[in-house]
Amino acid sequence: MFKAVLFTASLVALGCSGQSAQGGSSAGPAAVPVLTAGASLADTGFIRTPALVSAGMTQILAYVPAQAGATYRWSVANGTLSGVTVNAAAYFNAPASGTVTLTCAVTLAGVVSTYTQSVPVVPVLPLTPFYYGSGFSADSLANTVVGGPSANVVSYRFQARYTSPLEGFRIFFIWSSTKVGYNAGLGGTIRVDLLADDGTAAHQPSGPALASTSYGNIIPQNNFYPKLTFPSPVALKGGGLYHLVFTNIDSDPVGNYISLDTLYTNAQTAPMQPVIADANFAVLFRPAGGAWRVRQGYTPTLELDYATGSQGNGYMEVWSSNPKTISGAASVRETFKVTGPSRDFSRVKLRLARTAGTGPLTVRVEEADGTPVDQVDLPASGFPQGVQAWATAVFPLSHVLNSGVAYHLVLSSPAGTTYAAFPLRKGLDKGFSTSTVFPDGHAQFTTTGAAGWQGWDMWGTPNLTFSDLQFAFVP
Repeated sequence: MFKAVLFTASLVALGCSGQSAQGGSSAGPAAVPVLTAGASLADTGFIRTPALVSAGMTQILAYVPAQAGATYRWSVANGTLSGVTVNAAAYFNAPASGTVTLTCAVTLAGVVSTYTQSVPVVPVLPLTPFYYGSGFSADSLANTVVGGPSANVVSYRFQARYTSPLEGFRIFFIWSSTKVGYNAGLGGTIRVDLLADDGTAAHQPSGPALASTSYGNIIPQNNFYPKLTFPSPVALKGGGLYHLVFTNIDSDPVGNYISLDTLYTNAQTAPMQPVIADANFAVLFRPAGGAWRVRQGYTPTLELDYATGSQGNGYMEVWSSNPKTISGAASVRETFKVTGPSRDFSRVKLRLARTAGTGPLTVRVEEADGTPVDQVDLPASGFPQGVQAWATAVFPLSHVLNSGVAYHLVLSSPAGTTYAAFPLRKGLDKGFSTSTVFPDGHAQFTTTGAAGWQGWDMWGTPNLTFSDLQFAFVP
């Protein structure tokens, strides 16, 4: 079955990258935003947590903005706290079901303000590595500094698809001339080492380097998506785990640094993506003096180029700023024509949010001329309200998507109930290979029914044809 991957972003995505740029900052207490002394306590009125979590997950970060002189006291209902509970950040463990409710009492200058946040708990996602579709999920982009004040080293962990020399790779660097934290100076010089996996349960990089390359003077080159090559490629073993490790070797890595950009999901699920195990595709980082740690919710934006083929993630923007409504005459669909072999399916996985009402989501597969293949209704209870989440439509019978035939995957709901969906943008125009995205179709929407279908609109441009819904046909 065809396997799709992720996406990166251009400078326009800076506004929705969603996470702090500083080293490892969103992965632990260092992520806590610091307000200046004397700031109004009312300005800190939130607890930042994942939008939802999987059952049984542990060490999940929650935080409020830190303030000089403030004290903090955390408590939790239907879950447990892990470690220190008197800092601006705390970690919690999820139960088997239900909703976790976190409370933080913040005291400043004798005034106590209490904040509460509830987090839905969903079952662990079943791993479905064989699928046809975009497959991956994201709500925004997120960056990790290489070098910088925290002296970060970053790893992209991956499972090799081919027994073949890895000749090079394409990545996504991000910087900004107006927003702080992404970069400094000319971006530094980044050495990329290909390392083996250490074989432990933590799956961390292990030396010596199998191959290396360097890339410097990054910002003046003005290429957000460079393809880098190894001067001496080394053959990898198909199925083996490896790491691309990014180290800033500039003489002044604090004054010259750059960020790597990736997909980010607000939900922290197990696995992070339903189509690939966390061990096989993840972002890790290590600040100076610290240990390697997986960045929960981060998925590499990465194309790996072998002598015999390519693999990876070629999506490069998340269009979450322009979700489309599914209600009554308003619907969304993926229109596509099957290339390569025919594909069997008995399920369709979908990621979207229910925003109002209790009616079902209708999932319909049809040929391009409207001839029905099958349809099924998903109950509203399968979608936590207001939260983007995966759900699975199970069809009574198995079906075949025939090679060379055009189809639509249509999502609709009754008037009075509203769902919302947004797509991922393919990075084909940025140089990413068709093997790193879903190449057979694109996302569409209508507000007026069957006669009004058009491609997504972004940046004032209508009818764009290079984005995909977050979906997967599964055998």
